[in-house]
Amino acid sequence: MRFSANAGEASVNDEEVAEARRQCASGIPDAIVYNCGMPAIRLPPFMVPLIFISVTGHMALSGGRLTGSLFILNNGYPEALVGLFMALFSVVPVLTSLHIGRWVDRAGAERAMRVGVALVLLGAWLPVAYLSLSTLLVMGVLIGFGFSIIAMAAQHTVGHLVPDATPAQRMTNFGWYALGHSTSSVAGPFIAGLLIDAVSIRAAFAAMAVSACVAAFLVATRLRGLPRAPTGAAAAMTPDPALAGTFGPDEVAEPGRRPPHVLDLLATPEMRRIYWVNCLTATSWDLFIVMLPVLGHRLGYSASVIGTVFSFFAIGTFAARAVMPWLSRRFTEWQILRAAMIVITLVFVALPWMSLAPLLMSAGIIFGAAVGLSQPNMLSLLHTAAPAGRGGEAVGLRSMLSNGCSVVVPLAFGAALSTVSISTLLFGGAVLFGTGVYPAHHGAKARR
Repeated sequence: MRFSANAGEASVNDEEVAEARRQCASGIPDAIVYNCGMPAIRLPPFMVPLIFISVTGHMALSGGRLTGSLFILNNGYPEALVGLFMALFSVVPVLTSLHIGRWVDRAGAERAMRVGVALVLLGAWLPVAYLSLSTLLVMGVLIGFGFSIIAMAAQHTVGHLVPDATPAQRMTNFGWYALGHSTSSVAGPFIAGLLIDAVSIRAAFAAMAVSACVAAFLVATRLRGLPRAPTGAAAAMTPDPALAGTFGPDEVAEPGRRPPHVLDLLATPEMRRIYWVNCLTATSWDLFIVMLPVLGHRLGYSASVIGTVFSFFAIGTFAARAVMPWLSRRFTEWQILRAAMIVITLVFVALPWMSLAPLLMSAGIIFGAAVGLSQPNMLSLLHTAAPAGRGGEAVGLRSMLSNGCSVVVPLAFGAALSTVSISTLLFGGAVLFGTGVYPAHHGAKARR
């Protein structure tokens, strides 16, 4: 039996069996084949390469981020440098995501991903060639910027792989794509940690650099003919002056046409709801990640226990995204996001009383599942509601806001800890995240 990601139907016939066998023999990467003598589970063209590019590219980021942090701490540098190092992965995307999104709209995702993977590749090999604090800081800038380009281009493409896709089909596709990010969030730090303990820090950096090479190979060989999103009425938008002459020839605007402005993306209530809920889920993610080591340390737990909680968090995101195809056939995006915002709020209300390790692990997997559901549904909504021809710019604005949270939240959390208790911060977070329940509920009612 063959199940299509583009339809909720399944059928069996001799042609499908022959097609599955042909794909097994030829190695076509556009289907996942469970049995070479039987029909296959089909995904849209280019989906499998995009997933593996996400896995291998993000492994270089997640593993490199952990390895670099441990290098800084093990060599006696101030702990503040760890915060600076972590922030460098997001600082440049905050400043450039909107421009990159517009560039993707004009130049296409394939070209953008080639530039992005080149930056990741260069950054990943720097500490292998010469390991020092300065090369680590440059690595953070290059890998963070490069993977941001890859992610925006891939997310924009996934939203348009199926022409005239329904919301359920788009949610399913984003669910499959997000599984790659969940996998690399576990695999990158896990492999890096094993290599650091068994071999050396340089070996861990080398493994992440090899992962970047795999991503570069896939981009170079598996994305030829990658479809471009329809430009619609905005195809002739005015080029972004900040990118003029940087990324290639720009299109010429029609005489008298008003240049598009980023605030145009916030013109409708639907887009404002999407970006507000996106900021809340991104903030909750960053607050949980920066809070957990502090809370675990204050409770006297070892690094392995804290690491296990992080692993449960990643397992939660993976599990939630694995069931996204099933959920997308039964619920709308806003219904799922409404449930996710309620769960996120309740987790932060309960965290101050979770002093036992099993309770923290339970919170990690529940919170991971709630946050894991947010990205695929948010991207699906964004591609549905974005103005024609500006899908890449809309994804860029989302990336800019998310990366802004990744810079601001850790710095604000560290500054606030000197004046208020961690319980107060968690309760404050719960109140903030609770403000996302009503817009998600309103969106769910509007989409019925």
